[in-house]
Amino acid sequence: MQRIDSERSAAVNPSGLASAPVLRLSSSTRVAELDGFRAIAVSMVFILHICFASKLPADALSWMPGLLFQFISHGWLGVDLFFVLSGLLITGILLDSKESPGFFQSFYARRALRILPLYFACIAVMALCYRGAGDYFSLASLFLANFSSAFGVRQPHGPGVFWSLAVEEHFYLLWPILVFVCGRRMLLAISIAVIIASPVLRGMGALLGMEPETQIYQYSFFRCDGLALGAVIAIAFRARGFSKTAAWKLAASMLAVDILITALGWRYGVMGRQTTAALALRYSQAQLLFGALIVLALTYRGARATWPLRCRAAGFIAELSFCIYLVHLALIDLYVAVLPRLGMSDLQALGPVGCIVLRACVVGMATLAVAMLSRRYLELPMLSLKTRFAYRSARPAPLGETIPAVR
Repeated sequence: MQRIDSERSAAVNPSGLASAPVLRLSSSTRVAELDGFRAIAVSMVFILHICFASKLPADALSWMPGLLFQFISHGWLGVDLFFVLSGLLITGILLDSKESPGFFQSFYARRALRILPLYFACIAVMALCYRGAGDYFSLASLFLANFSSAFGVRQPHGPGVFWSLAVEEHFYLLWPILVFVCGRRMLLAISIAVIIASPVLRGMGALLGMEPETQIYQYSFFRCDGLALGAVIAIAFRARGFSKTAAWKLAASMLAVDILITALGWRYGVMGRQTTAALALRYSQAQLLFGALIVLALTYRGARATWPLRCRAAGFIAELSFCIYLVHLALIDLYVAVLPRLGMSDLQALGPVGCIVLRACVVGMATLAVAMLSRRYLELPMLSLKTRFAYRSARPAPLGETIPAVR
């Protein structure tokens, strides 16, 4: 199979600039393992919000073992996993279609069909439900939700997830231009520079007293390193002669840097949340770990060890992940608002575990129902229009086009 992929890649790349090595990602390959990472990312965010967002009895989490509590409370790092995946998939699409006529038109049209219908549908519905948040939804419509604090606009709870969409849209706006004008070595150098510069900028922001949750965590120029790390992986797997040994070296390098950051930053509170070291480097720690795991999964795609990432459940969640991410927190708000009207505001009788299980079941089923309806009646009809903006090339569809970029 590798030989066939190599011959196919050579045929579509006669220049030899990115001829197919042992592990090269063929532009026609659908990597099912990436579905698993997407499912993990959205599950991390969902479970975090189920357990920590909105009202729960004071002792609702008292039963939870310390290690489990720490794991769930770090579910916000699922967004960083999304960023690495998006950087990988989008850079792969751009590199594989760079020589295609209508490069920009096809890319932006296809991204718009993937993102805008559901995104603006969510804005329209939520704007009716969150009264007094018109300024925020106006910013969200311009993909500036992550800069709401800079405009002095209050960020409502449920639609607060829009900030990460803004970060990715800013990436989509600028990155295609860089891919188009730069060679792969220059693009790799830029990506590495972004990976280094982003934590430096976060550290500077922390020293200047910027707000951790709404500024350092959300401003685009502080959050580009995960996307850039994904770009590095995409470039590496398209390099001539990229082998299993090279993949292991890349993964080991990421883990080594991760360990070094942890070791050097331990005494400065890098494992916390509010210290300067943590605000600068905590995202980098997570991204490097995620990046190493993704590299290894790509290296052993199709193997027994990576089967959990390819299972049907992971694919199902991944397929719905965009809508799940956009609506789940608003549905938690709805759940909390409706309970008192049903005479169920006091759930102490259920016990601490029961409160969380009830919320998870009700909100989980509602979220899946909304996501499935969205997929069937909104997203798929819009995605079918992508054929009108196909990349005009002899190549098959670029990697990632069969797997919509993560949110």
